[in-house]
Amino acid sequence: MGTNEPRKNAAVIGTGMAGLVVAYMLRNDLQGRFNVEVFEKQDKLSLDSASYTLTDQSGGDAKPERLDLPMRSFADGYYESLKRMYDYFSIPYGSLRFIYSLSILPDNATKQTSPYYMHSSNNHQLPPLRPESLSWTGWLIEVCYLAICYYWFKVCCFFVAPKTLESCGTEESLREYVERIMLPSYYVKHYFVPVFASVATCSHDALMDSPALDLVNYGRRTFRKNHYTVLDGVQHVEKKLSEGLTYKLGTKVTAVENIGTKVQVSWTDTRDGQSSSRLFDHVVLAVTPDVVGAIFQPLQSAMKSIPTTTVQSVVHRDFSRILDSSKSLWAQVSLGPGQSAPHPLHMCSNDTATETVHEHPSSALITTYPIAPIDPEKVLHTASFTRVLRSTTSRQVVNQIFSQKRSGDEKSQLWRNGDGNVWLVGGWCWDGMVLLEGCLSSATRVANALDVEVPWMKEASL
Repeated sequence: MGTNEPRKNAAVIGTGMAGLVVAYMLRNDLQGRFNVEVFEKQDKLSLDSASYTLTDQSGGDAKPERLDLPMRSFADGYYESLKRMYDYFSIPYGSLRFIYSLSILPDNATKQTSPYYMHSSNNHQLPPLRPESLSWTGWLIEVCYLAICYYWFKVCCFFVAPKTLESCGTEESLREYVERIMLPSYYVKHYFVPVFASVATCSHDALMDSPALDLVNYGRRTFRKNHYTVLDGVQHVEKKLSEGLTYKLGTKVTAVENIGTKVQVSWTDTRDGQSSSRLFDHVVLAVTPDVVGAIFQPLQSAMKSIPTTTVQSVVHRDFSRILDSSKSLWAQVSLGPGQSAPHPLHMCSNDTATETVHEHPSSALITTYPIAPIDPEKVLHTASFTRVLRSTTSRQVVNQIFSQKRSGDEKSQLWRNGDGNVWLVGGWCWDGMVLLEGCLSSATRVANALDVEVPWMKEASL
């Protein structure tokens, strides 16, 4: 940039992972071309805002623990950009040892859950854990059946491509795909759907209506890969990304409009109700589709095609449903010298959804997507967040927004990312499951378009 060329003013709306990443990259542009201002509706940055600090309520000297809500786990093969960024910032992460139990929620709220399957992840214990409700003969038959079904799906992930609009002129849902590859319905109902619904944090129907390509790509890229979690919480990620940033908290953005060659951002102060506006050269919307549609008129209609739902995570100490099943897990775990105790994850399902109960070593439970009632007197903290879902229709809309191809009739074209110097970033702003890697991918797209170097990708480009 020439010494007399003025710096560009950029606004980033939203302080989740995607917003903070793109703000960091623009602010640290090697050519110093951008003044960056970040807007956040809450009274604190949102990446870590839903998390909870658990203190020792017994009055002991135990160190307070930060519980990430939701738990930010990631895997090799799928989260390559995220992992590179963590390495760049020296964010500590590790492979925690989990024990997954699958169970059906009983109709009677007073009954405890009884696992029908248990799996050791990052802890491949032999012999495998056996639910107390199954005999050894029944369990061996079940294990053999599951192995056949599991590896059949993995083979299909590599060799049976889902139908897509680009390849076949039609978009295949996950429901249609598992029927086409003849994945057994018992396996789909009792194993496949509960596990993936837990990963996607959505109902069973929403999962099965999602594009088959999403799950197939995820299954292929994470096959036999290690899974990790950030140690000590994403508060450290938030601190690294926000260091030195200029941001406005408690500001609800009400409109983003193109005014000539500039972009006007209008907002209301949530504390005193005062309204303000300012012109920027670039505006990055790091918010969910429902918010985009509400504040940015060119995408008002298109955003209605992208479904969202509200998901809760609850920190509590109501062990009434899982106490016995938890004891059965611990009784079978063999620990080697110096090995830490594994984390039980209870996936409890009814016909429509699956709740995940993380049994944290701090003797607290974290229930995500709760279905069964939780004793309100034992609730320590509740957080709600908007979950963006995927459908065969929304995949087409998202891909069109981020496509670089245009037909001759410009007037009939849907708004595309970057038009009028307005940009979209977020976990939903890429062609894949709505996970953290989408935040990094979409933020990198903006950086590349503005010729800004992505520091943690330098080695990859050499």
